[in-house]
Amino acid sequence: MAGLFSFKGRIGRHAYLLVTVPLAFVYLVWIAWWLFATSSFDDEGPAKIFRMSAIGWVVCAWPYLAAGFKRCHDRDKSGLWYVGWTAGCLGFWIAAIMVQPLLAWLGNLIALWTLVEMGFIKGTPGPNRFGPPADEWPPQA
Repeated sequence: MAGLFSFKGRIGRHAYLLVTVPLAFVYLVWIAWWLFATSSFDDEGPAKIFRMSAIGWVVCAWPYLAAGFKRCHDRDKSGLWYVGWTAGCLGFWIAAIMVQPLLAWLGNLIALWTLVEMGFIKGTPGPNRFGPPADEWPPQA
């Protein structure tokens, strides 16, 4: 469990997806629940949904970022790449809400590229500057 919150080391594609997909699901359920719960509050609804989504993001952010950092390390990249991808997604999605809905597509493209980089491309074979290779699942015979 301690490895879930650590930013050091490397993890493979499968471990990354096993952390981030359930976190995304929990976050979406959290938002859906608050959308349903605040549907009767016309005046306060949007502000409350924004506050609750921010709280949900803060709860999920640490393990999400830790998994992303370690996956970047497996690709022999700095974890700051993941911060940039995450900030880019969030920035364009917030801009889409406040300024222009078409900007959401840029956030979606960044999210798609992040998924390809982190979820489908193999890590660096052998040791790199971040440590020994992560165990892939399923184990190689």
